[in-house]
Amino acid sequence: MPTPISHAAVGFAIAAWTGPGAPTRRACLVAAACAALPDIDVVGSLFHVSNASLFGHRGITHSLAFAFVGAALAAGIFFRGHARMTGVLSLAFLSHACLDALSTYSVGIAFFAPFSQQRYRFLWTPLGVRSGSVGGQIIQEAVVLLVPALLVAWIGIKARRR
Repeated sequence: MPTPISHAAVGFAIAAWTGPGAPTRRACLVAAACAALPDIDVVGSLFHVSNASLFGHRGITHSLAFAFVGAALAAGIFFRGHARMTGVLSLAFLSHACLDALSTYSVGIAFFAPFSQQRYRFLWTPLGVRSGSVGGQIIQEAVVLLVPALLVAWIGIKARRR
């Protein structure tokens, strides 16, 4: 299961490569926050909301609708509605659901919420340690997601600032 840190690193990398012009600190940080934001739904567990619920973990906050609305709001607040940044932030939001769909954890992702409560998972689910050990999970995530995302972000910043 990808952690918010890995999700944020992927969002940061997306902004480093896709933003208009040379990547800015603001663009990269806002994209990182957008990529991590869908996990705000874990608050539902404090109120005993079922994971199968629309408002449960990996429900509506992991949907395409949430990604596009959230990206438009964030671009409006931080970038005066800049169309290219809306697209970049949409990619950051969508990266979260796609990474989660690659994991074996949970009942799947509600990509089409609120229009459908059907949950989906990709056919290939390389993320998730069969033994369930936390240590194994963290090592796997660092090797498969975090380190590559940080490397791609660093290369993007260096390459695009020339």
